[in-house]
Amino acid sequence: MKKIAALVLAVMMLLVAAVSALGEGETFLWDNFDERDPQSKPELAPNGVQIWWDNWANLRAKNEDGAIKIDYRPKAYDSEDYDTEDEYYAAAGDWMGNWGEAVNMWALDGISWCKYLTIRVKGAEGGEEKKLIMDWHPEDSKFYAARFSDLVLADGSHPVITTDWQDLVIDLEASGFPGMTNAFHIRAFAKAVIWLDEITFSEAVAPIDATSHDTIMAGITAPETGKPAELPIKEFVAELE
Repeated sequence: MKKIAALVLAVMMLLVAAVSALGEGETFLWDNFDERDPQSKPELAPNGVQIWWDNWANLRAKNEDGAIKIDYRPKAYDSEDYDTEDEYYAAAGDWMGNWGEAVNMWALDGISWCKYLTIRVKGAEGGEEKKLIMDWHPEDSKFYAARFSDLVLADGSHPVITTDWQDLVIDLEASGFPGMTNAFHIRAFAKAVIWLDEITFSEAVAPIDATSHDTIMAGITAPETGKPAELPIKEFVAELE
């Protein structure tokens, strides 16, 4: 019994050491968009790992002073493209404006599941959070999505995008997301203009075992919320009107 207790204690000590070894206040950079040409996918992200793909659909984007300006232009309903509005909304994943990129975060040394995702953002008019969807999938078989205005910040409030730069510190667990991903999107179901600057993960919770697909998947405990188009997009649009 004593041997078992000692073994459990040793394992716990190793886990604590692994987490604390990351350093208090350490962050994992996703992207800072410095010198980033939105019309050309770079081979490497600013964190030094491969960018698998980036996706700029139904939008115009350009780099302004080291930040990305995204002018979302989702496609309006057209009866020549869709037989019914219901069919149009069922295909929301295709017509929404989409900024997205996949960065191989699993290749980083010491990568961890984290408590927070911080996004430095501002809007052209303010209130853009009502028009946006945040979604990601840590693995191709896992999908998470939420309306941006429904995300939960570190202080328990919900995001409000203004015309001034601000750092939105998103509590990932409270928002229903795993604490790390390697594919990340911000979509728009209505016209909107935002600027994105540095995006980082912070406050390590536990190290990720990235030695295999199975070990990564074993660390994903948040229940799936589904793909963006499975959200009630039609109701979200109606609220704006």
